[in-house]
Amino acid sequence: MAFVFEKVPEEDWQFFMSMGLKNCWGSDTLDLPSDKTWSADRERNAYLIAIGGGYHDMPYFYDLWWNGHTIRMEVVETGDGNYSTKVNIIWNIWRISIPKEIWDKKDEIIGLITEAFSVYSGWCEPKFLGSINVSIKCEAEIS
Repeated sequence: MAFVFEKVPEEDWQFFMSMGLKNCWGSDTLDLPSDKTWSADRERNAYLIAIGGGYHDMPYFYDLWWNGHTIRMEVVETGDGNYSTKVNIIWNIWRISIPKEIWDKKDEIIGLITEAFSVYSGWCEPKFLGSINVSIKCEAEIS
């Protein structure tokens, strides 16, 4: 199965909360508002979730939750276009922190990240979306 971008279904709320994801400062458990979205690949037990950030010059933070492990990323979104010409989104990933216990799966994890972001339209409604591109601007690091 492939990743799908969706609003977190109500039947998955308990599972979402069981992930134990922290906000971008790592201080509090992430809230689950009713309009929260994710990229989900249930078959591979992988979920990409926006964690916060984006204030002033701060990057956005995303977590890839995969088989009980959390991979934290720092991301800057760029692109061009508008609703009349279609929106082209570029996800620029500037930092990837992979837990040491799954470091040997680094290449697979980078592939999951790329796949998950390639369908993640964020704020843009699908009918206005032209394209999504993913650009990894860093080497992964061990956390």
